[in-house]
Amino acid sequence: ACSMPAMRKTARLKPGSPMHQGSMPCQPLKRQRGVAIITALLIVTIATTISITISTRLQLDVRRTGNLLAQDQADFYLLAAERWSGRILKQDLEDSSYDGLDEDWAIELPPIPVDGGSIQGKLTDLHACININNLRDNGAIDPVTEQRLHNLFQLYSISTSATQAMTDWMDADLNDTNPGGAEDGYYLNLESPYRVANTTFSSVSELRLVRGFEDSEKFRQLSPHLCAYEAGDNSINVNTADAVVLKSLASGMTDEMVDAIIQQRKDEPFEDINQFYAFQNLGSIITEKKGLSVKSSYFALRTQARIGQANKVMYSIIHRDEQGVVRVLHRTQRTL
Repeated sequence: ACSMPAMRKTARLKPGSPMHQGSMPCQPLKRQRGVAIITALLIVTIATTISITISTRLQLDVRRTGNLLAQDQADFYLLAAERWSGRILKQDLEDSSYDGLDEDWAIELPPIPVDGGSIQGKLTDLHACININNLRDNGAIDPVTEQRLHNLFQLYSISTSATQAMTDWMDADLNDTNPGGAEDGYYLNLESPYRVANTTFSSVSELRLVRGFEDSEKFRQLSPHLCAYEAGDNSINVNTADAVVLKSLASGMTDEMVDAIIQQRKDEPFEDINQFYAFQNLGSIITEKKGLSVKSSYFALRTQARIGQANKVMYSIIHRDEQGVVRVLHRTQRTL
């Protein structure tokens, strides 16, 4: 037992006395109680930290799993929209003898509600623009595509020799440089050097790497009228081409002629290419009649799916042959 304070004042204990010996354990006992409280607090703190860490990781795992499921669901909706677009194009071939902007396939659908979000898509005609991959035809420059590009470049004050650089970019010959063109010797001497592709363009944006297209503002104006897909069919659909592409069909095309064409096809699309030539005597103005059509075979599809926190965009190139067989040539999540 601990000694009483009063006894400390009235009596002086001798060392070794029982009362003196019984008073010693009092201070160590207080220290033990303090250590026990600190230990208990430390255990509670550690347990709380572990509990919070486990809870946080569990919430992250649940969120991550939910996002992955939403991404997968969005992918399935994008592929479903792709197949649906193929059916629309196949049905259009059966119902119509031409392809125009007044048809169902050309109507952009608003966001359609689906389980967990929405999906929307838009089909565009790739024959409404100039396919830059058609510049080379069986190892040689295609004169029709070259002339259209020349006419187009002149509208934006771009040198017509840029087509030579485009040809060098696509051909497999590393040594012969076209006049005004460029091979590896030019690009490897740039501040940020790179090599030529020696193959067709994978997208219009790749054109920014080619000599003559360094001006970003001019390229921004030019790019909506160009496209890049497999070479072969260089036809322009006069029912879907925009005003700039129509003007590039011949050097003698005026703004008034282009406006008249656009107004006419709004009222009544051209169902036959000869009908187009007869309109305002266009046959005498457009001397090069190769590669003009009122029908299309290649289409670009842009689909966007928003499922939960997932927001995915996919671009697809779809080919429809004369028998109505539809196949997807290319799909990507970057712009075409």
